[in-house]
Amino acid sequence: MKYIYNLLIAIFAILMGLVACNKETVSTQTDVMNNMLVNKNWYLDYIITGTNTKSYVGQSTYFATYLKDGTTKDSDGLTGTYSVKVNGNQTQLHVQVKTSNGNPLEVIYNIISVGDSKLVLSKAVATGTPTQLYFTSK
Repeated sequence: MKYIYNLLIAIFAILMGLVACNKETVSTQTDVMNNMLVNKNWYLDYIITGTNTKSYVGQSTYFATYLKDGTTKDSDGLTGTYSVKVNGNQTQLHVQVKTSNGNPLEVIYNIISVGDSKLVLSKAVATGTPTQLYFTSK
């Protein structure tokens, strides 16, 4: 009986450790991604949709800025808020802005990768083929 009791205690401790680690991993993941995004102008270099690539390299182009206070602004004049969230195994960037005529707009991007100067986002579109957006910070 003592063996079963000790075994149950050990299983419970392992399960609690796994749950605690998992929560910490999600929190750490969003904190790291958020810290990599903030206080930089992210300039759009190119977009890939299916086999089509559109390059903006060397041109005056779109950029977005994500500020530490959770606000965002872009070169089109849109302002709003953003948050980094984990949905399943995918880290996402949720952006809520108002269009020029005051209509709310929410866009959810999957974060493919983020580094000191490179950002790759993926966005689902109506056609079903996701669009990947490649940014650099300067």
